[in-house]
Amino acid sequence: MYTGYANEISEEDLLYEQPERTSDIQLPPIINTLLLVIWIAIFLVGFTVIYLVKNPLLGALIVAVPTFIGMVIKPTFALCMMMLVLPTGAGIGYKQIFSLDRGVGIALAVSFLLNLMVSRPFLRIRHNALWVLVVYTIWIFFTSLAAPYIGLELQGAFTQFQLLVLVFIVYWILETNGKKTFIWALRAYVIGTLGTIIIAYMSGTVMIAMEEEAGRYAATLGQAIDANMLAALTSLAFLAAIYLFVRDGNLLWRLVHLVAILFLPIMILKTGSRGGLVALAFTMLSPLLFLRQVMRRPALAALLLLVVVFASGSAAFFVQKRSLEEGVSERLTDIQYAKRSLDYRISLIKTAIHTGFKRPLGTGRYSWLEVNEHVPHNDFFYVFGIYGIPCAIVFLLFLIMMMLAVRRIPLGVEKIYARAALTFLLVNGLSMGQILAKYFWVFMALVITVEDISSLRNAEAGHLLARADEETPTIDY
Repeated sequence: MYTGYANEISEEDLLYEQPERTSDIQLPPIINTLLLVIWIAIFLVGFTVIYLVKNPLLGALIVAVPTFIGMVIKPTFALCMMMLVLPTGAGIGYKQIFSLDRGVGIALAVSFLLNLMVSRPFLRIRHNALWVLVVYTIWIFFTSLAAPYIGLELQGAFTQFQLLVLVFIVYWILETNGKKTFIWALRAYVIGTLGTIIIAYMSGTVMIAMEEEAGRYAATLGQAIDANMLAALTSLAFLAAIYLFVRDGNLLWRLVHLVAILFLPIMILKTGSRGGLVALAFTMLSPLLFLRQVMRRPALAALLLLVVVFASGSAAFFVQKRSLEEGVSERLTDIQYAKRSLDYRISLIKTAIHTGFKRPLGTGRYSWLEVNEHVPHNDFFYVFGIYGIPCAIVFLLFLIMMMLAVRRIPLGVEKIYARAALTFLLVNGLSMGQILAKYFWVFMALVITVEDISSLRNAEAGHLLARADEETPTIDY
């Protein structure tokens, strides 16, 4: 539904290496616009049938059929649809409750396979971190075969396989369609986060985490999710909105991103997620660790600082004027409550260390839960205790390669965003197990592609400067 990057620059203008053939089926710009307008009209008809005619099944079919056709024609559109509904739920698996998020994820996979039969875009995997992820998935499969509850464990291995396929699809779409697809995907995610929160709040479907924590926001539309998960989803949208506010040249979109920057911190506070708030605070302050690099771009640093001040002011104003619910406020300010929670999480980590050395090849998730009530609330120690030492080493290698990929990105807005997103995911993972969540792997795929997108942008800028130099008239003396 969106014009691919290949249409923006003609072949003779490219002084650098051409990107791979786009997976989007190329159509004239007027046809792309017409298809998008038709889809929006059909979507509004389906929305009307669902909410006014009160026929959800018919309305869903009216929306789903043309949407799926558009996803086959334009994988960029398919990725945007997935990012649009990603905030509505965080699960992906087998024989679980069906959700909009899961349905669009399945449609993305099926439509992309159908698209490959038509467009057959060539893809060269430039990032070895993806192959490390393949090894990680294979190890989980073999651990499942050796576990006592083999049937249940294989379901978990299948979930990880789904996530692996999702990472490759997202990477493939971004790599073969260029930077505009990256921008549209993040736009869709910000809009999806704002939309699902507003609709959930207006319709009364916002759920409470637990009775003793009354007032804590814990779910968006669809299946209920953990409040910490909602904080992570919202924080990632907040970081994306900051990046887009700086990068996006369209005034209307900048206004949307500004609204997100002012509104989303309030929602993060209302989740009462201490880990999410700490991870976001550390992420926002992390540029101080790279002060020398940041000072090389003082104008960019000043703009980012201004955005942070506005967001902090919005949250502070909300707390001062409206105050948080009593349960949430107590959760965020009660030191003893936080200490008990921290002690319990540390005890789970100690158990994971003991289990990992006792059974170095892994126990399996269900064997772990047979003995312990909860899994470790830490990504690394979750892998260490449940899937064993070799898997933990592979996972650690994957994270190191991700950090090195971000380090290679030239200094600019893209590098700052990639570093912020990765920092948040890593710090948030210290206090919350999130590696079974779809959003974790989707944003890892986005971070991986930033290196190539940034290089493409720099090459494009260099090309435009070279052309300007060539076209500048010279005077002979």
